[in-house]
Amino acid sequence: MKKLALKMALGFAVLGYVVAIGLYVAPATWHFAPVLMLAICPASFLTMLSMTDPSLGGTALIIAPLNAVLYGVAGLLIGLAIEGRASRSLDRRAN
Repeated sequence: MKKLALKMALGFAVLGYVVAIGLYVAPATWHFAPVLMLAICPASFLTMLSMTDPSLGGTALIIAPLNAVLYGVAGLLIGLAIEGRASRSLDRRAN
C-alpha cells in the first residue's frame, strides 16, 4: 500500500471516531435529523435499529470503531485514487 493512501486512511479513521464521540456528547437541543445522522455517522444505523440510546461505553466500543472503519475505507479509496492519478500523470510526462 502506498504512503499517502495509508496516511489518509488513518486520518479519516481518527476523524470518524472523533465524529461519533462528538455526536454522542453533542447537546440534545441540537436535534439532528435521522438522515443527517446517517450521513455524518453511518454506524449510528445500529442505534436506530435497536431504538435505544447507547451509553458512552457502547458508543466508544461499538459505534465509534465501526464509524472509524467506514471513514478509513473512504480515506483509503480517496488516497489510492489520488496516488493513481498522480502516477498516471507522471507516466504521461515521461513519455
